[in-house]
Amino acid sequence: MRKIVILAGLMAATGSPVLAQQNEAAADAPPGAQPITRQQFIAEMDAEFVRLDGNGDGVLTEAEIAASQRAAAEREALRQNQAVFASLDSDGNGSLSPQEFARLANPDAVPIAASPILARFDRDGDNVVTLLEYRIATQGNFDAIDADRDGVVSPGEMATAGIVSN
Repeated sequence: MRKIVILAGLMAATGSPVLAQQNEAAADAPPGAQPITRQQFIAEMDAEFVRLDGNGDGVLTEAEIAASQRAAAEREALRQNQAVFASLDSDGNGSLSPQEFARLANPDAVPIAASPILARFDRDGDNVVTLLEYRIATQGNFDAIDADRDGVVSPGEMATAGIVSN
């Protein structure tokens, strides 16, 4: 016992790297973090095991682990949803007005690309689509569907073209 006390005193007096590491670790700890003994840690892990063991038979099955993970994921999703709701509910009344709800829309999430449309309609390659170019392309589509060339696209012709089902 006396050797341990003397050794600890020497380590402290000489600026031991072990003590320095312990002090650095304590400085990096989150605010309010408390040290935990091995016995406390084991007790907490045992309580966690009991919580995970849904049927109390002393073993964890894949189903019990999955159920626990699912429940944790649901709790986290609910927490995140509540945070999003709170950020959208600008007047704090507990409900979302149409204007508040509209803030959910993220137009940047929808990919926008004009090049496929330009490639399809811009016949002269000048990177603009004129009404004439637009009509040529769209009337070409109409004519392709109007199989009997009577100037009317019937439901049968639409079905044949895959536009609607009979």
